[in-house]
Amino acid sequence: MKKNIKSIFKKSLLMLCILLLCVSCFSACNDNETGKNSGDGVPADFKTFETIEDTDYSITYYWGPDADHFAQDDITLMKEAGFDTIPIQRFPSDYVKIRNVVKLLDAQGLNAAVCDDRITGLYEAKEELTQETVDAKVQEVLDYYAECKNVTEWIVCDEPSAYNFDRIAKIADAIHRLSPEDKVFVNLLPSYAKPAMLGTDTYKEYVESFCEKVNPDYICFDYYDLLGEDYTETHRGGFVANLATVTDIAKKYNKEARVIVLLTKHGDYANVTDAEIRWQSNLSILFGLKSLSFFSYAMPADSSVAGENAMTDGEGKPTEHYVSVQNANNTTRAYGDALYNTSVDKVFSIDNTYTSEFINGVEKYTSYGALGEVKEGIDMMVSFYNDGSFMIMNGNSDDGNPRKLITKDLTENLQWLNPYTRRWETFHSCFFIEQNSDGTYEIVLAEGNAVLLRVGK
Repeated sequence: MKKNIKSIFKKSLLMLCILLLCVSCFSACNDNETGKNSGDGVPADFKTFETIEDTDYSITYYWGPDADHFAQDDITLMKEAGFDTIPIQRFPSDYVKIRNVVKLLDAQGLNAAVCDDRITGLYEAKEELTQETVDAKVQEVLDYYAECKNVTEWIVCDEPSAYNFDRIAKIADAIHRLSPEDKVFVNLLPSYAKPAMLGTDTYKEYVESFCEKVNPDYICFDYYDLLGEDYTETHRGGFVANLATVTDIAKKYNKEARVIVLLTKHGDYANVTDAEIRWQSNLSILFGLKSLSFFSYAMPADSSVAGENAMTDGEGKPTEHYVSVQNANNTTRAYGDALYNTSVDKVFSIDNTYTSEFINGVEKYTSYGALGEVKEGIDMMVSFYNDGSFMIMNGNSDDGNPRKLITKDLTENLQWLNPYTRRWETFHSCFFIEQNSDGTYEIVLAEGNAVLLRVGK
């Protein structure tokens, strides 16, 4: 534990140094828009450009605290962690407490995703329900929370079989007709689920059937790729392929997508590191997902899912993982906001010699877009977006494995999105990008890290 705390302290100190470096670059400029040399060592061609705007990009979690740990201070912790939508799941039959929590969330500008057993009960009912019965119960619930304008999602179920899609469709249809601005939360199974669980012959058929029958607000699935008795010993190996499948289907049906990634150690799943948190988050951005969720914020109450190292402990106090997720969320939100109104064009892998275990199902890179031909790169992934930007990512999540990419065709006008200032800047303020004497750029990324780039015109 002392070693982990010391490691987190060092990483937090590094993040602070990076932030101070960025701030010093700005303070050294007489005019941020002209990039004039102030005489303090800032290159004359250093410039900053537009600041990215806030969007509906969302970061949330799955499984939060009980009613006793939803006081104002607890909610402040959730907000400071970088979450915008807070699920209320642990006390689905205590309607008064749910409504009180919703109001506390509203006071701090946070949205609520409500699990009310009057709605989940419709999904779990033994008998077949008519649409009229479903409508009446949904209207009852909507009326109860009518004064709570920050309820934006209704939690219906987790990991359903395709056999239940018709019933889910009735619930979703009622919510969409009776409260059109609200969303319906249904979390689908991952691609490693067996056909007997899926209720279909293939995973693709499962997700497409969900889109066709339910017409969801977005496609949500969970995928826990990191396995080990303590820290990661192996990858399950299909996370990237699952992301590719879901995003292809989402594009076909014009839907957004959300993934729930591993945070809390439980069962056969590992106790994830900072690099693995970044790796999961950045992969979701690489594939253009519009929302990210973590399992879990609080410790699971079910003894069959005994967990360790959630974001908060049994007393609601932050753990090491709280700081790790908070740091990752700051960067993820900047990238998510920057890319929210565009979509992915192509995703490639670049020489996945050491990461073939878990980078599969992605086309091998050839010269493409603004990046062009690459001189050197191992274990890298790159995604191109329709707005002309592109993201380069270190696909290796193991500690102590930074990776380098050297451009070949790209030799000028490189800009990066500084996630700390949320501004586009020329590469001079980025400590891990250097320009070589031949004009090519050398980009060194720590394990699991990514950078969003574009070429200025």
